[in-house]
Parts: sequence; structure tokens; C-alpha cells
Amino acid sequence: MWVYDERQCDPRKCSARKIVRLGLATEVKDLRRLPRGVIVLDPFAERALSPADAAAVERAGVLVMDLTWAHMDSFPSVPRGTARGLPFLLAANPVNWGRPMELNSAEAVAATLIITGFRDQAEALLLQFRYGEEFLRLNREPLESYASAKDSTEVVAIQSEYLP
Repeated sequence: MWVYDERQCDPRKCSARKIVRLGLATEVKDLRRLPRGVIVLDPFAERALSPADAAAVERAGVLVMDLTWAHMDSFPSVPRGTARGLPFLLAANPVNWGRPMELNSAEAVAATLIITGFRDQAEALLLQFRYGEEFLRLNREPLESYASAKDSTEVVAIQSEYLP
């Protein structure tokens, strides 16, 4: 797992910094140094993350870009990455609890790991956060559905069942 941190959030509440501190991810400062094919969690991606991305996650990893939602318009480009968007999920973190699609970095990485078949790693990561179990509870059904999809098109179709 990789973290690119723009240092825009409160360091005491920053889940990206915590997963780096815990040794669960590596911070990257130069996006050109990432492995080719790294999965970039990008809210503007044209394709949804799906189980078909599992090999890329295993080979090159996942990059979470830690920026505040207010600064999403300055989302950096990752030349060697493969952009993927997360499907509809609810945040469980204390800042955005219950808000759709406003996951923090730890929730986004955990969702990615679950969807791509690395559930044990996701649960280990979420155990480090007091809201981790709540994230799994809130999103149990959609995460299971997304993880059983065969590709991005199917994930998007499943997502429509959960959209308000």
C-alpha cells in the first residue's frame, strides 16, 4: 500500500498518516517512483474498482491520495498508475459518518482490499481504527456484492442498487 499525503488535514485525525506510522503503508513523495500499474484510488476515474483488479493490487499495490474533499480539484496525476473509482459506500469515520462516498484513506484502502479479495488484510487494517467494525457493518452487503462481481461493469450495475 502506498500513501501520497498532501498534508491538508488535521494530523491527529489523519488515517493516512496513521497507516504509515503503523507500517501498513509506505508514504511516497514522488509519484513517478511508484510501480507501473499501481491502482490509484481516484474519485474521477472512468472505471470502477473490481475484483478484476486483484492481480494489479497484489503486484503493484494500491495508492491512496490523502487530500481533503475541499481540495479534490487539485487531484494529482499519477503517470504510471491505473485509476479506479470506488463504488457507493458509506463513511463510518467520526468526521463523515454516514455520508456516502466521503471515505477517509483507511476506509478507502480497506474497501479496495475487500473488493479485490484481500479481506484479511482489510480487517487487520480496520482493527487499528475504533470505527473499523462500524465501517464493515455499514457496508457489509454492498462490499460482499462488489467483491462477487466479475468486472467494473458489473460493479457499476450492482452500485445502482445502493444509490439513493
